[in-house]
Amino acid sequence: MPQKSKAHDKVMPPLSLSELCSEAADHVAKARISLFNDSYDAEVALLHLDEAIFCLKRLLAHGRSTDINGASVNGASVNGAGATLRSALSFR
Repeated sequence: MPQKSKAHDKVMPPLSLSELCSEAADHVAKARISLFNDSYDAEVALLHLDEAIFCLKRLLAHGRSTDINGASVNGASVNGAGATLRSALSFR
């Protein structure tokens, strides 16, 4: 079961954009399984959906930190398709 920690709101390890997308998709799949298996656990499903949303917010932060050509905006360290995100923005 995913649990948030204090470190969750601070610095996240660098992930590629494809890793973030994959992680978000994994959490959505786990949420779906939690809802449609025999044990039906809505609380676990909601935790997985929260994690998926967090991944998508990190993707949004990356999109906002780059221009249309993938160049850095406001000093963000990005590199096109191979970009990594060094930290997550606090959205709460």
